[in-house]
Amino acid sequence: MKRFIYVTIIMAASIAMCTACHDSEEDITPSGNYHPLRGEFPQGTTPYDTIISDISKKYGVYLLYKDVREQDLNREWVSQGTGDPYVAGYDEERADGVWNLPAEHLPFYVNFFNKHIFPNISAEFAWSALPVKIYMIHNLRTEPRNLGEQESSGTEASPFKSLKLNGLDHWAISFKESTIFGDDAELTMKQQRCIFMINLIYNSMNKGEIISPDEFWEGYDLGDSTLVNIKEGSTASNSMRNMGFIDAINDNFGTGRIGQLWKPMFTSSKTEVSCRYWRKGELYDLFVSYIMNAMWLSPTEFMQRYEVDKYPMIKEKYDFVVKYMLDKHGINLVGISTVGAE
Repeated sequence: MKRFIYVTIIMAASIAMCTACHDSEEDITPSGNYHPLRGEFPQGTTPYDTIISDISKKYGVYLLYKDVREQDLNREWVSQGTGDPYVAGYDEERADGVWNLPAEHLPFYVNFFNKHIFPNISAEFAWSALPVKIYMIHNLRTEPRNLGEQESSGTEASPFKSLKLNGLDHWAISFKESTIFGDDAELTMKQQRCIFMINLIYNSMNKGEIISPDEFWEGYDLGDSTLVNIKEGSTASNSMRNMGFIDAINDNFGTGRIGQLWKPMFTSSKTEVSCRYWRKGELYDLFVSYIMNAMWLSPTEFMQRYEVDKYPMIKEKYDFVVKYMLDKHGINLVGISTVGAE
């Protein structure tokens, strides 16, 4: 029912804004999209297309890798007249107007979703938090927008984008060939799945579906004096950990900064300020910090980093967050942190 209401709102708003975006090709129904699918789904007849079909039936997501157009990639919540457009594929494909994922890349992409993402989330969470379409794209990138008399929009083209997460009805994901065919893909895959998963969680938080429960905040001193006194440099890190405060992790998990260093604060069921603590001169979300630590560090790595025998409150809160996210929302943080571990 949530998915139906959500899709209905998207369709109504989008039709009002962008009715000119529809084309005359025969649509597949039901698609659950503002812009319906073109052609057949799944898009091929390989064993990987069977997996794609099974994922769609269970999780409500279309994994698409053929006949992707520039207008598909650039359908966003803001006007298509702003920002540099996304393009993909090989340069020689531009004349044809569509991009296809190379056939030899398909197993890697499907295995990423089938082994790294969907085993660690429930179907209910996927239907609520994921976009309807995910484009699996080769060589995803942006290029400066042509502004007529001006040479460009002033933004330099980026050679590669691993994720696009702001589409109206879609996300897009791209891996470098050096990752697909190289021997050092483990760290890249870990970063990619954690970035992907935290953005799913942000989606749910923005809709108010995931909140930090009151029980999480029990035992914390969150008065104004505490928030001021735990700024980095004014209180030793071991004292912070004694109070149950753990390190904040960049929301790109070490891949660099895109936009803000941190997402806007989310409100808890108590007060907005109770979500926040200082780190490097900025306010961070403590509950989200536990989520991110739990998905990035395996349980063994977490115990080593935070010396849980020395800081029992951290261990207590870690155990609570892991159990709460699994039981309440169907998100296996430990599973995310240990994909591929023997």
